[in-house]
Amino acid sequence: MSFSSVENKEEKDGNAPKDNHKVKIEWVSFEEAIKKNQENPKKLFVDLYTDWCTWCLKMEKATFENPVIAQYINENFYPVKLDAETQRNINFKGKDFVFRPDEGTTGRGVHEIAIFLTRGRLNYPSVIFLDETFANPQPVSGFQNPIRMDKLLKYFGENYYKEVDWGLFNQIYQSPLEKSKAFASPK
Repeated sequence: MSFSSVENKEEKDGNAPKDNHKVKIEWVSFEEAIKKNQENPKKLFVDLYTDWCTWCLKMEKATFENPVIAQYINENFYPVKLDAETQRNINFKGKDFVFRPDEGTTGRGVHEIAIFLTRGRLNYPSVIFLDETFANPQPVSGFQNPIRMDKLLKYFGENYYKEVDWGLFNQIYQSPLEKSKAFASPK
């Protein structure tokens, strides 16, 4: 498997966004993503956040508003923005997940789906990658700048995670965002 085929895909295919300010992630609910996946199987990308999390807001602005990141997510995933403290019930894989008011790290409660997706290691922000069958959620915790997010998206979106260790992929794959100051993270 060659990294070069991914490395310059945006440049060769002309897939870089034409108008850098108009591409936005088309977030859907968890339930909507599951329904869409039944009709057209696609991986899920989950942004796990809380409304009080400063780093979640920074990642929203610096990373998710980056047009290259937004376009790739829209094309390759069903993007889900999930509040870890939502109080609505979520049915996933035949199980009802509910809000637990007395659990979590902040005393504000936490949703069971957040615990499940992060394998019990709650941290905000976190992004979770699920394949088309929703098997084996892959949580990645902490703030991700656009370059690191691009690497994560390609690693999971192009299925490199099935064959290549993350450490090796991270060393070898050069994000096109590393080459372009036009897509640098805003300060």
